[in-house]
Amino acid sequence: MTSQLIQTAADSTTDRTDNEQFPYEGERAGFSLPTPTARGVLRPTEASGAIGTAGSLECPACDSETTNGAGLFACTDCSWEGTLR
Repeated sequence: MTSQLIQTAADSTTDRTDNEQFPYEGERAGFSLPTPTARGVLRPTEASGAIGTAGSLECPACDSETTNGAGLFACTDCSWEGTLR
């Protein structure tokens, strides 16, 4: 059995968003997602690593973006790793 994508006709009278590109076109733009904030401080896993500033999720070593993977933060540009405390 082969799966197929079913599309409704353009003249369909049903009001559905399934056929519209996300974010929805026209007046249905939706809401922007809130920017995540931190109340703690990023602490390195190694004792000699850089310590972050309170309320920031930026890398303490190079000020670039970090990613959160199950509570372990890692820098996207350098090799800094740590946790939020």
